Amino acid sequence: MAGVEAAPDPVFVIPSYTLLEEDGATNEPAIAARARLLRRDGTCAVQPAGSGPVSSPDTVEAFRSNPAYSTLALGAPTPDGYSVVMQNANASLSASNYMGLRTLKSYDTLGCASLCDQAIGCQAFNMYIERDPSLDPNTVNCPNPPSITNFKCTLWGAAVSAAQAKNTGQYRASFQVVIAGSNAYNRASPPPEISCYTGPTKLAGAINAPLNAQGQNTYMGYKYHPFSQTQGYDPSECAADCNAQTAYNSRHPAADGTYQTCVFFNAYVLSMNGVPQGLY
Repeated sequence: MAGVEAAPDPVFVIPSYTLLEEDGATNEPAIAARARLLRRDGTCAVQPAGSGPVSSPDTVEAFRSNPAYSTLALGAPTPDGYSVVMQNANASLSASNYMGLRTLKSYDTLGCASLCDQAIGCQAFNMYIERDPSLDPNTVNCPNPPSITNFKCTLWGAAVSAAQAKNTGQYRASFQVVIAGSNAYNRASPPPEISCYTGPTKLAGAINAPLNAQGQNTYMGYKYHPFSQTQGYDPSECAADCNAQTAYNSRHPAADGTYQTCVFFNAYVLSMNGVPQGLY
């Protein structure tokens, strides 16, 4: 922008968090994790027992239309500090900044929210019901074993939207994994305070930078951090950008020795077609 001196590249401060995963799970998107299963054949090993009711008959169609699953999803309480993104969908999320998965003993939105609350940087969670195989499917010896029903909870480090519910399941040998009763929630509470800054202050939208006492524009530029599997919603990154801009300006003052200091910032999520894209 005219009148704004070029600044260094954005300072990326990756939020730390406690990875809440089951043994053997990895910090990668759910769809990518499942894709790895498609590249190997199973062993027919017995899988951990599911906690949910198995549909009768034991078919994909019966699972998808089971009213018990809809009742659980539609009757689940919304945890304090969260807002509902979607309810009773037949797909789970494939979103940015995957933070882990847990299999729960019941359809427990409050328990899933508690896991999110304990994970630093968690901004959303997805609670859903999954039709899984009772044996590790093998194309020859056990291609389509009886099913079990699992209650799954996934955590996400960025706000999510219903448009990101794209994981409808997959085949493992001849066994079809499918999903029902999928609910998603975004954290509604404000982010934590940031050292040396006041706030945060909730706004209805992005701001126009105010003029100073001399009627001069105070806008100093922007930084954009696209969401990814390591990049979530973390306003402290904007604080780091603000500090870095001041440091840069101090090293490149005007001819009279003065320079602009960054004293506040406006952090928000930029979305396209309802899908969160990054921190702006």
